[in-house]
Amino acid sequence: MMPSDTLILSVRELRLILERLVQAAGTPGGLLPSVRDCAFYSAVLPGPGLSGIAQQIEQLRASGVAPLADVSTDGELTIDCAGQHAWMVAETLLDLAVERFRLTGRGELLALNLSEASELRVVSGLAERFGLTALVEPKGNGVQLSLTTRAAAKRSAIDMVRHDGLSAAASSWWPLYQASHDALMPDSFESRRHAGTVRVEADGRVVGRNDEDETDLSMLTADPSRLQPNPVSSAS
Repeated sequence: MMPSDTLILSVRELRLILERLVQAAGTPGGLLPSVRDCAFYSAVLPGPGLSGIAQQIEQLRASGVAPLADVSTDGELTIDCAGQHAWMVAETLLDLAVERFRLTGRGELLALNLSEASELRVVSGLAERFGLTALVEPKGNGVQLSLTTRAAAKRSAIDMVRHDGLSAAASSWWPLYQASHDALMPDSFESRRHAGTVRVEADGRVVGRNDEDETDLSMLTADPSRLQPNPVSSAS
C-alpha cells in the first residue's frame, strides 16, 4: 500500500511545473526547453531528486549566459563553460559529444569551469533519445562526458516515468508547485485581456476571433458595456 504522503507524478505535471520555475529563474527563451528537460532529468534520475530542485533553481537564477570556448589540447575535446550552470550547457555539450561519436567512434569531451558540475549527470537522460548511454565523471579540474551505444532493450528514463509515473514525497512536490504558482501573473483585468485566443483592449475592442467558443468576454473588462459586438480582424 502506498504511503499517504506519496504522490505519483506524470511527465506532463513535471514538465509544466519545472518549465515555469526555470523560466521564472531567468532562463532565456531559446534555452527554455533544454533547461526544462535538464530539470526533469535531475528530478527523475538517481540523485537528490525533487528535493534538490529548489537549490538548483536558485543556482540557475545566479547563472549568466556566455559563449562556450573550445580550449582543446592534445586531441582531447575540451570546452570552457564560462562558469555557467550545468543545465545551461548540457544540451550543447551533448551535441558536441554526439558529433564526435558519429565522426570518430569516441564521444568524449572534458567540460571545464562549470557551476554545479555534478548536475551534468542529466546528460545521461538527454542522451537516451540518440540511442546512447552517457557516463559523467570528474576528471582533473573538470568533468568528463563519455558516450557509448545504448542497449536497445533497456527502457529509457522518460519511458519509465511515462508508464509508471514518478513516485515522490508530497513534502518535496508541493513547495515546487506553490513556487510555480507564485511565479504566475496575478489575476487581473489586464492579465485576463491578454490570455487565450483573443485580446481585449482597454477600450473594449476585441482583437482576434471570438465566434467559436463560449468565452464570457465580460470577464475581460471592468466595464462589459464597452465591448464592441463585432471583432476586429485577427491580430497579426
